[in-house]
Amino acid sequence: MSVDLQDEDILLRLADTEDSFTERKTVNDLGDCLKTAVAFANSTPIDYPAILFVGVRDNGEIEGVADPEKIQKSVSAKVANAYPTIYHASRVLVRDGKTFLAFIIPGSPSRPHFAGAAYVRETNKSIQASEPQFDRLIAERSSKAYEILKWRGMVVSKVTFNARISSSTYQASVVVRDCNQFYVTLANANEPKGTPHSVPLTAIELNYDHNLKCLELRCQSH
Repeated sequence: MSVDLQDEDILLRLADTEDSFTERKTVNDLGDCLKTAVAFANSTPIDYPAILFVGVRDNGEIEGVADPEKIQKSVSAKVANAYPTIYHASRVLVRDGKTFLAFIIPGSPSRPHFAGAAYVRETNKSIQASEPQFDRLIAERSSKAYEILKWRGMVVSKVTFNARISSSTYQASVVVRDCNQFYVTLANANEPKGTPHSVPLTAIELNYDHNLKCLELRCQSH
């Protein structure tokens, strides 16, 4: 995470009107700081630093923090409940003899984030989704990825494919190994456990092969 803010920059924003990138909270008003962190990570331009001030009233007046280390740990523990993880930094600052905290939360390239973990079923248990599983859940919001994922582990027909998958020059059957919002991973149906090959999702067109009764992937040459 790159946070290129000097203390002077933070102090200038302390006095600004509260906006989309700045929020102030008193020590007794930290119940929804996780919600604030998630909103900052999801809505702020990527890598632009939003700031959550703690120990500061809405009007910018510094309330003060008696035990900054304790508050740092408390807020960080709340933010740690976000999923995927939200990276942030904190600063202890002093103005007019009063100590307060600034939590810097940049817009996240890993968004969307949620105020809690995503769960999936594995055999007879509910478990926290791994990063690949979470990516797959997000991919399912793309209609193309969702349709391809229905055929995960199954044989489909592929037209105009890359020679690394098959030596045929017209049509070959492939197995869908996986798919996310960026690429489809395929393997030769004759060697389903062989070396997979990924194709950009944007290069794929979908059709249905009524003769073979399977999904047909028309892949632009690449």
